[in-house]
Amino acid sequence: MARDSFPFSQLYSISQLGKGEQSLVLEPNDIERQKIAKAYGIEGFESLTGKFLIRPWRKAGLRVVGTVSARMERICVVTLEPFSDHVSEDFDRTFEPALSRPRRMNDLNEDGEIEIDLETLDPPDVVTDGVLDLGAVLCEQLVLMVDPFPRKPGVRFEQESVLPEAEKDEEEQSPFAVLASLKDSSKD
Repeated sequence: MARDSFPFSQLYSISQLGKGEQSLVLEPNDIERQKIAKAYGIEGFESLTGKFLIRPWRKAGLRVVGTVSARMERICVVTLEPFSDHVSEDFDRTFEPALSRPRRMNDLNEDGEIEIDLETLDPPDVVTDGVLDLGAVLCEQLVLMVDPFPRKPGVRFEQESVLPEAEKDEEEQSPFAVLASLKDSSKD
C-alpha cells in the first residue's frame, strides 16, 4: 500500500499492538475531509468515520475489522440536484509484512488453474516497514462503497428518443432500401 497515493493518512505501527487487540476511531477533520472529497469526486462530507478493531494475525501480521460510515453531499446524475447520501459498510482485511521470497500460490489446482474460494478472506495486503496506514484503509473502503453515479432517492432515468423525425425515418429503412436508392440515383 503506497502511502503517498491517498488524500488522508494515519500511520499505525505494528509494534504498538503487542499480543492483544486495540480499538481505534478515525474521524478526519474538515480540511482532511475536503481533501478526500476532492480526490474522489464527492461534493463534501457532513461526517466520515472509520472504526477499527486491530488484532494480531499469524506471526507478524494484523487483522483489521471495522466499519466505515459517511454522510456526504452528492449531485444526482439524472436531475443535477444536490442531495444527502449515507453509506456504511463493515470490512475485514488482513495485512502482513513483505516477504523476501515469494509465496507458493495456494489457489492453484493440480492443472495449474486458479481456484478461488469466495468464502475465505482476501489475500493479505502488504505492510511496509512495520507501519500500516489506517487512513489509506479508510479511503480504500470509502471508494469501494461510494456510487460513482449517484441518484437522488426516488429519481428514475426515463429515456426518451431525442432523434428528429427525419432521422427516425432513416433509421427505420432497411440497409437494402438505402443501397437500392443509391443504385437508382447512379443511373441518372
